[in-house]
Amino acid sequence: MPILRLALCLALAGLLARPLAAQIVEESLARDPGPLDFIQGDSYEQWILQSLAGDALVGISPTGKVVPRLADRWKLQKDGRISFTLRPEARFSDGSQVQAEDVIWTVQQLLQHPGASPTKRAILEGATVGEDQGRPWLRSPRPTSRLLLELARVPIAQRHHPDRGSGPFAFRKEAGAWLFSRRDHFLKPRVEGIRFRLLPDAAGVMTALQKGWLSIGAPTTRRQGAVPPTHRLVTQPMHAQLVVWSRPGPAPLQLLERWRQDAFPPQLLGQNARPSRGLWPETLGFPTRVMDTGLPLPQGPGALRLLYAAGEESIEKLLLALRERARRDGFELGLEPLEQGLLAARLQRGDFMLACSTVIFDPHPWAVLEYLEPTGPMNFTGWRHPQLEGLIHRIQQPSDPGWRDLQSLWARNPAALPLLDFQSVIWVDRRLRVEPSPLGLYLHTPGAAGWRWEP
Repeated sequence: MPILRLALCLALAGLLARPLAAQIVEESLARDPGPLDFIQGDSYEQWILQSLAGDALVGISPTGKVVPRLADRWKLQKDGRISFTLRPEARFSDGSQVQAEDVIWTVQQLLQHPGASPTKRAILEGATVGEDQGRPWLRSPRPTSRLLLELARVPIAQRHHPDRGSGPFAFRKEAGAWLFSRRDHFLKPRVEGIRFRLLPDAAGVMTALQKGWLSIGAPTTRRQGAVPPTHRLVTQPMHAQLVVWSRPGPAPLQLLERWRQDAFPPQLLGQNARPSRGLWPETLGFPTRVMDTGLPLPQGPGALRLLYAAGEESIEKLLLALRERARRDGFELGLEPLEQGLLAARLQRGDFMLACSTVIFDPHPWAVLEYLEPTGPMNFTGWRHPQLEGLIHRIQQPSDPGWRDLQSLWARNPAALPLLDFQSVIWVDRRLRVEPSPLGLYLHTPGAAGWRWEP
């Protein structure tokens, strides 16, 4: 019976293929991240790619502590330099050893390249870099504790190769997919690889999750409780907010501060979000502080225009709810979706009235200075104050009382306001062990290199 034998062979082949297929983690991206680029890449999708294919000098643990990464140790010198000892086993994807010259080239490119990542350039502002007996060193006007935490966001590229890193996974672009394969690496990754496919539609992600085509994915808000038997629900508290910047000044933000209290129906928020209460993330240790500008609250009728990144269905629904809340006070909130790259360009130029984006903060209070410092990557409005520099210099540790004075300074004339505080709700294949963190699954150390499959 040849047909029966063929069916039996196919079934056996399928059974034998499952363990091999299970070694590849299947994920999706909502947007095309573009080419892997450790110098110019700055989107959230790029951060994920860079965390897999690259190593920073230091990492951040799931608990928010600085841990060794590309450098296995470092030392603060008397002259203020931080000297790093690179791991001798650290290799780029072409097999060459990571050297001090690669660190120097990366830092210099980030400081000098006109298209360099604004986030990384701001971290390195005022820094100098060099080499001493094969060890790279950095000197910066920033407090050492702050600089070390922020260096975790600066993966090192190979000299003259901005697309080549030394991370735990080797990157290869395929048709319609981004593939990362396990390397012989000091983090000893335990999964064979991760494949990302472009799925910009939330409904498409949901279908792929339900059919078992994705190992990891974010369910729609209304379906979070209906976890399929192949997956489990993982909830991660995040230092993440939906933030609105205002070019006209704090007056429109006063309206948004009132609207955020009751604009969003609970069924739209689900487990993912709750309305923000203050100006800076409570998860970073900041007390709830609202605006105290002393300005009269604007009265309707009026018109406001808000830019946002197109393609994020859940955010679009929340903004529609915000628009309806604005109408109750006589304001017409016009919503203008833009492709992510265009939105970033408009923000950098300051070409907006109101603009919003999701922000994931680093797990330390200095992350909010990106709003305030003149070259901060989130200072899109040109905000400045003559007392700012003096207050920042008084802050050396996360517990310093200067933070309270700094928050008061911002509260009198804020340029940005969070609307929602987020946490991550995802479905993960039941066989896949992952380690959640406030930075998500990818951006901490060991990140995806610490995942493993279980029988």
